Amino acid sequence: MTDTPPSPSTEREGAERILDAAVELFGRHGFSATSLKAIAAHADVSAPLVIHHFGSKAGLRRACDQHVARLLHDSKDAAIEDSVGGLPRNHVMEMIHESGPLIRYLLQAFLAGGQEIDALFDRLVDDSLEYTSRAQDLGLVTPSENPRDRAAVMLLHSFGALVLHRQMKRQFGVDPLEDPPEEMTRYMSAVLELYTRPVLDAEVYGRLMADLRDAPAEQTTDSPESSSQEGHDR
Repeated sequence: MTDTPPSPSTEREGAERILDAAVELFGRHGFSATSLKAIAAHADVSAPLVIHHFGSKAGLRRACDQHVARLLHDSKDAAIEDSVGGLPRNHVMEMIHESGPLIRYLLQAFLAGGQEIDALFDRLVDDSLEYTSRAQDLGLVTPSENPRDRAAVMLLHSFGALVLHRQMKRQFGVDPLEDPPEEMTRYMSAVLELYTRPVLDAEVYGRLMADLRDAPAEQTTDSPESSSQEGHDR
């Protein structure tokens, strides 16, 4: 009597459980301190099944990057659709809470660095351009002269705040990685004010941009004249 091979749906379910377990444990303990055996136990599967699906720990890490990016993209899409009819406050907080494991994972990934995180950040920027464009079509987001630059800066600011989560706790009394989302009201109010009420007067902004465009490029190499002058000064 031979064993019945698992169905495709069962295979996918096992792989999804492994990914969810890996994202949670990598996010809480880091990549080096988390073993495949621990991930398998957390997912309630055998360790050989992890190797079967992902080949190695590095392969699992790459799959987690894509898994996290996909989940964040779907979450943003859902938020945009819900925002059209007005997003209830408790729903926003629920979304923040549900994203906790993804946020912890991204923090560990950014701290670890490497080419993998470069590829992940690029995908996050691309995804941001997609759902921001949809939000713009729905009248939820204002247009930008440089959409990709704006998307990259917003991600840098957001993830920079995560890296400084202990300072956020000092200033606002809330840690997005540990505290319940309903305690983030004060911090979220400041973020929303920053994005909805311009800090700079439009006229001042225009002058600043004109100054930046007119500023000469910074000299990156010493010219022969400057080198000669430096030698003379010595």
